[in-house]
Amino acid sequence: MKTLISRFVLCVVLIAMLVGCGGNTTGQNAPAAETLTYNEHNRNIVICGGMNDAERNRLWAEDLEYFKNEFPKRHKNPFSVITRETFNQRMDALIAKVDKLNKDQICVALQEVIAAVGDAHSHVNIFNGYMYPLQFYIFDGGLYVINTDKTLADMLFTRVTKINGVDANEVMTRLTALIPHENKSWVLAQLPNYLTLTVYMYGLGIIPDQVKTVFTVEQNGIEREVTVPIFVLNQPVDFYFREQNTGENAAGNYYYNYKYFEGNQTLLFNYNVCAESPKLPFATFNKGMFDFITDKKAKKIIVDLRHNHGGNSEVLNPFTNQLPDYLKKNPDTKVYLLIGRDTFSSGADAIYRIMAVAPKAVSVGEPTGGALESYGDVRSFHLLNSWLPVCYSTKYFDFNKQLKKPNQGTNTFVPDVEITTTLEDYKRKNDAVLNHAMK
Repeated sequence: MKTLISRFVLCVVLIAMLVGCGGNTTGQNAPAAETLTYNEHNRNIVICGGMNDAERNRLWAEDLEYFKNEFPKRHKNPFSVITRETFNQRMDALIAKVDKLNKDQICVALQEVIAAVGDAHSHVNIFNGYMYPLQFYIFDGGLYVINTDKTLADMLFTRVTKINGVDANEVMTRLTALIPHENKSWVLAQLPNYLTLTVYMYGLGIIPDQVKTVFTVEQNGIEREVTVPIFVLNQPVDFYFREQNTGENAAGNYYYNYKYFEGNQTLLFNYNVCAESPKLPFATFNKGMFDFITDKKAKKIIVDLRHNHGGNSEVLNPFTNQLPDYLKKNPDTKVYLLIGRDTFSSGADAIYRIMAVAPKAVSVGEPTGGALESYGDVRSFHLLNSWLPVCYSTKYFDFNKQLKKPNQGTNTFVPDVEITTTLEDYKRKNDAVLNHAMK
């Protein structure tokens, strides 16, 4: 089925919006609304001007100086990882060389400074419209192609060993420096996106342009080179695998849906986004789901949080309010939580909220991308001339304190049963995590 690459971009944009609502969306001591005025003339100079354009360079320097002063004032605690001195030194060094960098290089260098702050919610949106017609995933430390435009179908399930002659491990190491994160799981979750969007590798100098790139891939011990064209926003991509619809044959929609398995009286509740669906309020959905399982007398409730990047934590309240009553009336019912590298922000908060009312719940999957101790409740401001949006955190959360039994993860929630999806599982569509909970 032919799809537009803009649909993938929409997912990236939604992720950026959703991870900006970490843990609790209630504002406290929030900064005043932004009063800057958008200047299209200045933005055109900044975006379109060359490195020899003195006015362009002046405006970029003004943007970066503004960021240097504004970000520390707005962020809850910008110097818990990086020192103020190092932050200022890196910004001063960047300001001093704007006349030697193109706009993408400047933006990527700024993103690297933000990443050094160590807050997974703080970032700058620098997507420039160029991307590969490929989708990646990291299995057992290796970088694999899991979907392609049909013209590149021979790349499916190959392992990427080099990009433009640069070892794939080096590429991932350099990209990791650009990813705001608080644990390794979130790096694993985000690397595929940073590889798909070409601005990052171009800004780092890994690729020379945003027209095409030579990938070296390996399969069955045989290496070969493939030249991959770079697509632009809205350019049609005919993906080999159709976009999966999590809500297919389920009650609900992509945001949240459920399936019931009669054979073992099991409810599978997919909670993919901490947000109200425009088509179905969560309270209405939740009532229908509990009415259904009350009638069926479900013996097992599985909550799948593996794809939940966050949003508004309070959306889940109807579920956590009703679950204790159901468990009291059905004491033999078991609860399982499926979690993984993409369980982040309010998605991770959902673990603690559910465990608070179902303390015997068993978690299965991978360590979460969301941290046990993290910053969140995100606000944003724009740079003066480029108008780039910068997101920053205004609160600090310690989710571990919510648990009756503290988790032993290193700033990540480690599941009771660790199961990592393998490449072979993925190829066979074998969901080992769900299968364990269904046993």
